[in-house]
Amino acid sequence: MRKHLILIVLLVPCSLFGQNAWDAFRYSQLSYQGTARSMAFGNAGTALGGDFGSLSLNPAASALYPYAEITFTPALTTEFSQVNYFGQPDSEKYNKLGVSELGFVGSRNTSNSRGLVSFSYALGYNKVQDFTQLTSVRYNGSNTSWLTPVATLTDGIPSHKLEQTTDGYNPYYDSNAPWRSILAWNTYLLDLVPGTDDQYIAGTENLDEEQKEIYVGGLLDQRFLKESKGSMGDYLLNMGFNFNDRIFVGTSLTFRNIYYRTYEKFTETAQNAREFQTGFSSFSHTYSQITTGSGFNVKLGVIALLVDNLRLGLSVTTPTWTSLTDEWQEKMSAQFLDGKEYADSPYGTYSYKVRTPWRYNAGLSYVFGNVGLITLDYEGVDYTTMHMAAYHDRTVFEDENRDIRNGSSAYQFKMSHIFRAGAEVRIASLIALRGGYSFYSAGEEGLPDTHMVSGGLGIRGKQFFADLGASYRLKQSEYFSLYDIEGQPAPGINTLSRLRVALTLGFRF
Repeated sequence: MRKHLILIVLLVPCSLFGQNAWDAFRYSQLSYQGTARSMAFGNAGTALGGDFGSLSLNPAASALYPYAEITFTPALTTEFSQVNYFGQPDSEKYNKLGVSELGFVGSRNTSNSRGLVSFSYALGYNKVQDFTQLTSVRYNGSNTSWLTPVATLTDGIPSHKLEQTTDGYNPYYDSNAPWRSILAWNTYLLDLVPGTDDQYIAGTENLDEEQKEIYVGGLLDQRFLKESKGSMGDYLLNMGFNFNDRIFVGTSLTFRNIYYRTYEKFTETAQNAREFQTGFSSFSHTYSQITTGSGFNVKLGVIALLVDNLRLGLSVTTPTWTSLTDEWQEKMSAQFLDGKEYADSPYGTYSYKVRTPWRYNAGLSYVFGNVGLITLDYEGVDYTTMHMAAYHDRTVFEDENRDIRNGSSAYQFKMSHIFRAGAEVRIASLIALRGGYSFYSAGEEGLPDTHMVSGGLGIRGKQFFADLGASYRLKQSEYFSLYDIEGQPAPGINTLSRLRVALTLGFRF
């Protein structure tokens, strides 16, 4: 039973724009890629230096270069998803080939025996986040419907406000109603409860007028697909300074590019259309969104040679001041025994700003002569310091920013502690084996921690080198529901893992 007809009218506050703290969180998280060498180390490079991938962690890494270098790193990412929804399994695997890193580092000797011995400069690209993901869900024989909460959400909105008129009235912009409510009404997937003008019944529901109740008419087969693409990449301009071959200082100005694209499709199909009073046969709803943006930050770092072979690295990254634009559209189609209906929304667009948290890095590394090395890192990020802003109204995100700082029923952001470790062993004068591990504590109370293992090998020549690296994000599970089911906890679990393989080709001169 969904609801009785003697129902208190629900006035649902709805906004045309859906940007919230989860968007800020998405663009504040980093998952460093860089070179195959840094990937194999688990990106534990704050104190290591001499690697272009490490510049995303510590800009002083360039100051340890005694030569010029060009590197290029293609990478293949495979995302795995295993879903169990109401006991029914589904799985997906998604491959994506991209560029993880492209960089140039130059070095100049000052001919000084003391003080500033040399300086370095670097420019290039490091990918710092990958949004690749594909998830599918199937559930046969559901006795609840996606349209039920849509009907509940629409209750309290007069039906005439959901229709476009010839006098210029556009419900998508003028009604303050959810777009899916407007789409459902205009595809006959919503109807009025008899005797009302603002209470709704879904096309998948039947009305028992004698018992004064509404219920889903029959069993439904449900399908859901979500595909995400895109990445965040840092374009950096860097300077590094070598003092007495003991203190190495660096700074970077970083410009960040953001591209995120997501596509979602949900369908419901009646197992027996004649069980539904409306003759409902099937419907589908699609949502697509593209987010583009750019931002910038500044990094400062130092690497100190405390004693021979032991290095300490420290760095700080300012917030990234980011400008973002979301563009989205929703579509809905319906099929009944007596015909088909179709509607699509206009394209919505909204621009806003996100300020990401400060990031702090500390690391230690020890080099065992020509035998190998070990390196350890810590990174701290406080996600309660994220901030959102509109361009022309400072009050738009006041509630979101308060909830980011103090928490709410929707999210509980917190400090994330990140630990990384790596090691290298040389098995010949030109060949090295590497391994690493990294741990990312969740930046939000309800999310799982992330564990990653990595490894690789490298071949070094006088002018040419090649590195192969791989990282695997261990399985982590998230509970979910495709829509709100009254009185039930999240019935689904999505187990995600990821394999990334990278190859770096480099030239020194």
